[in-house]
Amino acid sequence: MTDNNNYENQFEEPVKAKKSKKKNKKPKNAFQRFTRKHPILFNALLILGTAIALFFAVMLATDIFTGHGQETQVPDVRNLPLDEAVAKIEAAGFEWEISDSVFREDLKPGIVIVQEPKGNAYAKKVRKIFLKINAFNPKSMPLPQVVDMSMRQAQSLLKSMGYKYVGVDSVPSPYDGLVLGIKVNGHQVAPGTKVSIDAQIRLTVGDGTLDDDPTQVLPDQPLEDYNDEQRRIAEDERTE
Repeated sequence: MTDNNNYENQFEEPVKAKKSKKKNKKPKNAFQRFTRKHPILFNALLILGTAIALFFAVMLATDIFTGHGQETQVPDVRNLPLDEAVAKIEAAGFEWEISDSVFREDLKPGIVIVQEPKGNAYAKKVRKIFLKINAFNPKSMPLPQVVDMSMRQAQSLLKSMGYKYVGVDSVPSPYDGLVLGIKVNGHQVAPGTKVSIDAQIRLTVGDGTLDDDPTQVLPDQPLEDYNDEQRRIAEDERTE
């Protein structure tokens, strides 16, 4: 009986030892113990760490692409001809673009008037320098139709469009203050013709001193043209 018990114990003891060995297996370090004890918290921290790493990677790539900390002094190109200004800008490693142009008679055509960023400032080489230059020629615009307008309306319209020199020549006419014609630099010009903004524009305006008599002729105006104009105005008045 005792021998049988001893024989059974020989097989049971190793099995119990194996079971107890599996139950007593513990994590090797604190990290493993933490991940087993707090799996949700561990995953949350892992996601947060990945997001932070991606953020710094993007910031680093942006700094490299935009040249962060690699600023260069902007050359001062004001009052230089455009070709010299461009050569100086490109030699410094910058790009350029003409943002605007104006016409000033007191300055040389084609010179740089304003630049942005300003000269001697520091900027990244990826930044573009914008130039405002003095135009080579005055701006031109289509001349509007001002005949049959009042003198004040015509003057206001022309000046609002940018024409600098708008004068008035009074002529005998029964229609006081009515624009009867327009001349540019001493010549008759049709509406729609492109005219420089610094051209000399003269409005021919009636002074209201004549009776409504078609035999009266305006200076430098053919009789038939003047009569046609008077008949047209009279017809317009009758229709009103």
